[in-house]
Amino acid sequence: MAIFHMSFNNISAGKKRSAIASASYRSGEKLYDEREERNYFYPRDVKPETMILVPTNAPSWAKNRERLWNEVERKDRKVNSRYAKEFNIALPIELKNNEQKKLLQEYVQENFVDEGMVADIAIHREHIQNPHAHVMLTNRPFNQDGTWGLKCKTQYVKDAKGRQLYTKSGFKKQRKIWLVDWDKKEKITEWRRNWAIKVNQLLAQKELPDRISEKTLIAQGINEVAMKHVGVNGKQHERKAFNEHVKNYRKMRAKAHNLDTKIGNYEHFEVLKKQLSFSEKHLLSNLSHDLKMFIDLEHLDEKKRMLFNWKNSVLIKNAIGEDITEQLLTISGQEVSLTKANQLLNRVVDRTVRKLYPQISFTNINQAERRELIKETNSEQTIFKGEELTERIVLIRESLIHRKLLTFTKRPYVCWQFLKSQEKSSKEKLSKLLAHHGQTLEDLQPLIRGFLKQYTTKEQTIISNEVKNLRTINEMKKVIRAQYDGVIKATFPQGELDALNMEEKEKLYTVIFYYNPHLKILPLQQAIDFKQQSPVMFSIKEHKQGLNYLLGKGSLASIENDHLKHVLQHESTSQLFLGECREDPQLDQYKVDRLCKQLAKNLQNNEQYRKQQLHAYQPLNYQEVIPRHYLNIVLTATLIEIVYAHDHLTQQQAYKQNNNEWEMTKKQRKHQIKNYHGHRGSHL
Repeated sequence: MAIFHMSFNNISAGKKRSAIASASYRSGEKLYDEREERNYFYPRDVKPETMILVPTNAPSWAKNRERLWNEVERKDRKVNSRYAKEFNIALPIELKNNEQKKLLQEYVQENFVDEGMVADIAIHREHIQNPHAHVMLTNRPFNQDGTWGLKCKTQYVKDAKGRQLYTKSGFKKQRKIWLVDWDKKEKITEWRRNWAIKVNQLLAQKELPDRISEKTLIAQGINEVAMKHVGVNGKQHERKAFNEHVKNYRKMRAKAHNLDTKIGNYEHFEVLKKQLSFSEKHLLSNLSHDLKMFIDLEHLDEKKRMLFNWKNSVLIKNAIGEDITEQLLTISGQEVSLTKANQLLNRVVDRTVRKLYPQISFTNINQAERRELIKETNSEQTIFKGEELTERIVLIRESLIHRKLLTFTKRPYVCWQFLKSQEKSSKEKLSKLLAHHGQTLEDLQPLIRGFLKQYTTKEQTIISNEVKNLRTINEMKKVIRAQYDGVIKATFPQGELDALNMEEKEKLYTVIFYYNPHLKILPLQQAIDFKQQSPVMFSIKEHKQGLNYLLGKGSLASIENDHLKHVLQHESTSQLFLGECREDPQLDQYKVDRLCKQLAKNLQNNEQYRKQQLHAYQPLNYQEVIPRHYLNIVLTATLIEIVYAHDHLTQQQAYKQNNNEWEMTKKQRKHQIKNYHGHRGSHL
């Protein structure tokens, strides 16, 4: 995995070190030291990758390693002169050699060379698991004419009247003014942070999970013992042994944490029982036995999610033809017990909130928010007060909305339709209530103080809840719209997305998801070619793997192509995949037909289940389609004009210009022919 390692040190005469010897050791080249009149050469089994990066105002000889460091030593002759600054940096092993090299070059150029330093880089790859680089940097900048500049200057200290001050020994007082900030601690911290950012950006682009940080574990808020960088020096065996001890220690801590969690669950269960009456305790015991779990707020939410997924998987088995009667009876019984347990805990939560937070009005906080508040109160063993309580409730609301959004954006178009139904229902309920008082939804917009005085407390609660729902719906719609627009804009940057409706965006989204997974810009001509001949995205082997997975005979883990994995997990793109399979002459089309029927039935069952679980849910029936037919339906002339608005405008202008030029040429040709015939007649 990628690790962060960057250490700085100075190569100075005060430590009896030589810039020539250091450069020779790192580059593996033979270099001549003019001052000592001797050669330095440190041969290596694996030749390092070397390069020298120079700023724009550096002389041409700065790219010659031997002359560069001889010039440095000739310029700095003091016994304590610092010839160079060097840093050793670990390269991420997840990247290929050329990617590591490019990453390092960009980082050195941006952080050191552009600041005026010459960078002598040597990448060492003797050990596969320890690719690293040594970078030697000049301490002295260059002037605009290519001569060496000053690192610092001396300034004499004077008083307020401009008179020279002296020391007790009679010498003039003076101080050193640094002209570069390369030796400051803050600068080194900045360089370390920039390397971590640069590496993490590249790892994120390549969708790799690892991340690095220049901060210590303590600074990151991680309560762990840090492992040591092994390296290749004489202490590597000691460091390996130390790292093994750390790994064992972490495993023991993880086991202890699991044990603490189990004890905490038991204690939580005991605390919960104190809030229950005798009959409720008896009911809780029975429900806990039925659900086979400790009953608390955390575990009930998890149990609800597990039952939902279980029922979905059972319906899939039913589509394949298995007998699922017993499993459905078990799920149904657990759903009933889960409902009773939730009702019981809701009563306990309400009692607890009234006891611990008497200042909270139940009309201003819903049941889900009350449950989350009690969860946090129990986990932190703290009763929140004043502004802290208000802030905590706001954070809880944001967290609940965020969870809903994550659920919605997995099926954006279906969720958009669902939100529209909810929005319509809320508006109808509000309109009906407001109409009794001779008012409309438009009257709610300004919401002047005292507007709701004429309504009863019950009516005010309904209006308040529905207005909150509408605001939440609008926020969710913004997120779904942003999800569509972000993907479409990446592929069609010149498009006028406001001119597209949601159905058109959904179709485009599916095309991009299937044919352009890396979100590259799609040229106009390529889109036109797509309509004429849809590209085949997967091989015969991948077609067979995908069909096996959809039939329930394989797993996603056995599929190597990540794009195929994503395609198979979405109804819209999986239909395009089946259409592509239908056009594959090497596949048994009878098996494909049988699979399509099973999947259609499976999809119908899933949508029916969702409709039962979610009020106002509208199933979206994805139809199987041949890819080239689908692309012709989606990429119509009108839609292409919208997504290539800028390109079409340019093409139309070019077309008009060509037409004008052709007309002018035509007239000129006619005129020439006419003149030609006239001259011909005169000759006759």
